Amino acid sequence: MNHRYLKPATMAILLTLTGCSSISEEDCRLGDWYQIGLADGQNGKKSYAAIYSEECAEYGVKVDLKTYQDGRRTGLESYCTYENGTLVGEAMKAYENVCPADLSQEFLTGYRPYYNLAKAKSHASGIEGTIHSYKEKLKDDKLSSDDRKMFSAELKSAKSNFERAEFEVNRYEYELAVHKIDREIGQINQQLASEHVSSAQRSMLNERLVKLNDNRKFYETLSTTENTFQNIKNIVDLF
Repeated sequence: MNHRYLKPATMAILLTLTGCSSISEEDCRLGDWYQIGLADGQNGKKSYAAIYSEECAEYGVKVDLKTYQDGRRTGLESYCTYENGTLVGEAMKAYENVCPADLSQEFLTGYRPYYNLAKAKSHASGIEGTIHSYKEKLKDDKLSSDDRKMFSAELKSAKSNFERAEFEVNRYEYELAVHKIDREIGQINQQLASEHVSSAQRSMLNERLVKLNDNRKFYETLSTTENTFQNIKNIVDLF
């Protein structure tokens, strides 16, 4: 069994927390609303100001909404970064559209390509597990003829689905590789635009640009070849 698509190890990163959003009586009475908002923002949570207000009202406590929102905004500044977007996407966590307009583009630029690849790998891994399951079932000598035919048909279908899933993984791997190259090219061009870059540094940066552009062409060619092969296979599968 190919283990290429097994899920990566869990990483210690800022992720959207799920589950109950209730606030304790102690936290209501302590009223450290800036820290509560900060934590919510850092974890990519939507604003729970209305929920906190309702729950703390039961203890006769009023939420300092402005302080909470100020803390949450500060927290979102650390959550809504390109780097964190890559980690949240790679962990395949849902994005709750929490980033302010001035921060969302940078977050999503990192989030989307990593999320797409992680999701494609997870899908392929699930199909791979299904294939393994049907293979194990078909090893049973006591299977009836009808069950064997059914499992064989399901196995064939799963294998076909896995081929398509592999193609999706490859496609998103190419897209991510090109994304990384384009981002580095952009960073190098910014450095080259600076008046403080020495001649030696400029030469090294230009050499790096040449390599990056060559790598980009390689991935584009690879992607085109892969697409052509898959299109031909799809046509053949029709007959």
